[in-house]
Formats: sequence, C-alpha cells, structure tokens
Amino acid sequence: MDFGTASQESRELLLEILLKQGKITEKALESVYSIQQKEEVRIEKALVMSQHVSGEDIASAYADHFHVPMMPLDATINAPEEHVRRLLPDKFMRDSLVVPLYEKKRTLHVALADPSDLSIIQDIQLYSGLTPVVHVAPIEHLERALENLLGVRNVVQEISLEVPDDHDGVAADVGEEVVDLDKPIMDGEDTQIIRMVNHIIRQAILDGASDIHIEPLSESVSVRYRIDGQLQIRPAPPKSMYLALLSRIKIISKMDIAEKRLPQDGACSVLKDGQQVDLRVSTVPTIYGQKTVMRILNRNALPLDHAKLGFDEQQQALFHQAARSPHGLVFVTGPTGSGKSTTLYATLKLLNKSTKNIVTVEDPVEYKMDGVNQVQTHASIGLTFASALRSFLRQDPDVIMVGEVRDQETAEICMRAALTGHLVLSTLHTNSALAAIDRLVDMGIEPFMVASTLQLVEAQRLIRRLCVKCKEPDQQLPDVLEKYHLPLDAQLFKPKGCPTCNNSGYKGRVGVFEVILVTPQLRSMIQNRAPLSELEAEAERNGMPSLKTKGLDAVRNGLTSLEEVVSTLIDGGH
Repeated sequence: MDFGTASQESRELLLEILLKQGKITEKALESVYSIQQKEEVRIEKALVMSQHVSGEDIASAYADHFHVPMMPLDATINAPEEHVRRLLPDKFMRDSLVVPLYEKKRTLHVALADPSDLSIIQDIQLYSGLTPVVHVAPIEHLERALENLLGVRNVVQEISLEVPDDHDGVAADVGEEVVDLDKPIMDGEDTQIIRMVNHIIRQAILDGASDIHIEPLSESVSVRYRIDGQLQIRPAPPKSMYLALLSRIKIISKMDIAEKRLPQDGACSVLKDGQQVDLRVSTVPTIYGQKTVMRILNRNALPLDHAKLGFDEQQQALFHQAARSPHGLVFVTGPTGSGKSTTLYATLKLLNKSTKNIVTVEDPVEYKMDGVNQVQTHASIGLTFASALRSFLRQDPDVIMVGEVRDQETAEICMRAALTGHLVLSTLHTNSALAAIDRLVDMGIEPFMVASTLQLVEAQRLIRRLCVKCKEPDQQLPDVLEKYHLPLDAQLFKPKGCPTCNNSGYKGRVGVFEVILVTPQLRSMIQNRAPLSELEAEAERNGMPSLKTKGLDAVRNGLTSLEEVVSTLIDGGH
C-alpha cells in the first residue's frame, strides 16, 4: 500500500466526519495536508501528527459512522496465536495498519485504522481465506501492537530483502507457491474465486494455449486464449468478480495487489497432472481496469531438439556444424512469436557440456537450464544486454547467448566477442535469414566485420498445421498452382473444421525454417556489399532453400494449406 496517499474517497470521508463533529477546522486542514505530503504518511497519521485530532477521536469517528466495534482504549491489543499471526504477510500488516486478533468460525477478527478502505478488507480475505470482522483502533495503539508483534520496523532490512518481480527472472522461485490445479479446494469465502482462476488456467493448458488474456471491458470481462498463434474467445466470469479474480492472480504471482496504477510483472507455477507449468504474468492499467496476460511456459512440452522443432536433416547438419564452431556468430531471425527462443534453447542444450562455460543474457529468462549461467536484463539498474555482455567477456565464456541484438552497442560487442574466440548466439527481427546482414549494416556494423564473424543465419516461422481429423482436398486453379510452382497434379488440402480443432480447421503448428551457412563465396559477396537478392540466389544455388520454398513443401506434403503459407510466408511475411 502507498503510505503517502490513502484512497481519495476514504480521506474525504474522514475529514467530512471530523469537520461535522467540530473536531477540526477548515483552516487546520492546511497543516494536515502539508504534513501528509512532506512525511508521506496516511491521512490518519497526519491528523495525529498535526495535534489537531487524537487517534482516539479518529477511531471513534470511524466506529460511530460505520457502526463497527471499537477496541477498548484502556486495553492492550494482545498478540494473536501463531497460526493467526501467519495468516497475513508482515509487510501488508505494517503498510495497511492491520493487526489480526483471533479466528472464529471461518472469520478473522482484525483491528485496523480505516474501515472505509474496502481494498484492505478484500486483501485480508484473499490472504487469509477467512471473512474479516473489523474492529477499529487508534493508530498509535495499532503501531504499538505491530511493534510488539513484529518488532521495531527495520526499513533497511526490508529493502535489502525485497526482490523486484523482474530483477532476475526468478521471482517465482523466491518463496514460490506452486498451485496444484488438481487439488480439491476447501470451502471458504474465496472458494469461488480460487476455483475460477484454477479453471481458467487449467483449461488453457488443456487447450494447448500459449497465452491467457483477461481484460475488463466497459460492462463485462473478456477471456481469450492464444492457440496456434490466434486468439480465441472463451467463457468469461461476470464483471463483479473481476477485481477479486485479479487479486488472486496477483497473490499467487507475488505481485503487489495494492498497486493499480502501474504495470507489473510476476510469475508463478502450477501443477497439472503432476507436471509443473510456469506462468509469466503481466498486468497493465487500461481505462476499464487492469488487463492481465499470462504466458504459459510448459517446460515439459518444450521440444529441445532441432529435429522435433521441424528442421530437415540437411538443415540440422548445417546448424550443428555452425553451432559447434569454436567462434563466430549464429543469428536466429523472425518476428515475435515465431519460436526463436525455442530454437536458441535447443542449441544451448546441444552445446551444454561440462567442458563448456555457457552464459546467457535474456529479457526475460523464459526457461531455466541447469549448467547454463542465465542473466535477466534489468534496465532500471543499468543491467542491459550491452553491460551484461561486457561483464561476460571477463567471465572466460566459451558460448554466449544474447536474447536479442537491438542496437549498435550490443551488435559491436557481439562482433568483438566472436572475433576473440567466442561462439555468440542471438536473434534479430528480420523477414528472411540473409536480411540480417542489412540489419546489422544499418546498425553501423561494417560489412567486412559481418563477413568475417558470421557463421550461420537462420529464419523461421510457425504456420498452422491442418487438423488431421477434418482436412479435405483443395482443388486449386492451374494458374494458381503455376504461380506458386506447384505441380498441376499436386494433392492439396484445406481446412474444414470439427470439434477436435474447435472448428478452426487447424490443430497445432509446424516450424518452417531457412538455414543459411555462410560459405566462402557468400562471405566474399557480403564484404563486397552484394544486394540481398543476389545473396539469396547464391544460397538457393548452394542447396539452401528459402522460407517460401520450405513452406510450399509443407503444402505439398499435406501439412498445411496453401492459404496459410501465402498469408504467413509470402504475402504477409516474405
């Protein structure tokens, strides 16, 4: 919770009550506002510090207005039993000025300063799983009780123990709660919310989704799963459940449930059929509330093998040849969501031996690999791709993986590392493999540097695979077949739609790859600034087919439709 600003509604209500009771004057409010702004404290604390109003006056005002019991002023707030004390996090109790008292018949009795702040009461319920019963107490009584319960506040220690959600990619590992989706849920006030969140995640995993989008609209909530690269609508809960739903997701993802104005990142893990699935969670504020996206990272479903990814035998051989080079650059290219990271992880798995020192810098670290030293960027503290790379060069690495080359500084350090005996793997956003050369030159890298360091460049796309249960023959006109260099007697297929594929006609995706090993002739052409079209023609002459060619091969083999390849690789991407 933000000490400096209690909710505007809560503040105005308290001041209105005190003004009506004659406990404070309009003129005195100026000094109260000044103290609150300067000291960054709650309005109740600022009122007490101003000496215009006592803590007892504030507690009494709240108790009378909301008809809630007030703690006896001559009584000490006793420490609760240990299991009750553990129901609420220490930081939440301190920040929200809440003291748990006792548990009784699925209720949790608490003492707090501000019963008008419904978000605090909702958070108590979500943390404890019990229905809160509120008692009001003067702020100084609560502070004294919290000191007795938790000790004198050590802000230095709190800061030193804080781990930002995105600091090193292991937020889910620090005190990680692994949610078992198959475990029965005990009855309680928040059972419905927990069941709803578990159902949304479980169904997404069953449907093979890569992402879950939950977004508030003006009058409703939208839930969509990204399946095979496309968003599909799913049944959504009512708008009235959204805030509780969001709070539950934030709690299991170790995010700040009180922060509603800024984007946040978090992570958690769930168990489905005994298999652990990692979720990377992101929230951003929109005009109708906070939108949530959960990226599903199923470590058990990751095919860390080039053959299983879809490389043909020749492409595997070329990639493995370059990956086993003692030095040089290997670039994987393609748009966002084309599986570049998966290909890099498969390459790291190939190289991951006890004789190799492998270091990576990623944003974010999507999959953790034993034997690989993985670092996540954190720009706000200066840990960028470039700064991490400079440090890596002092760590005696054999293999360096850079999540993405985004700027000239990072590109130059990669080149320098490749020239000084390191194998460097990275990604670029380009439409074709050899377009990476133009991209590097545009970043300010001299062509002779590119030519001398580049070992291999690969491009890839993920195209939807036709559903084997319902695909049907596709009769194309001769001129269409001729346009795409397909035989006139080619047996093509198109999507139909059935319950198995959710009536989309497609089920799953298949990788299409373009693997270009830099031959001496290509190296010479790059150094002499040959245009892209000539480089691509030379690669084709050397038996290294383009993305378009490999995509049309998939059409001929009945894996996908001509429409899908044309929209993804020809008209839309290449």
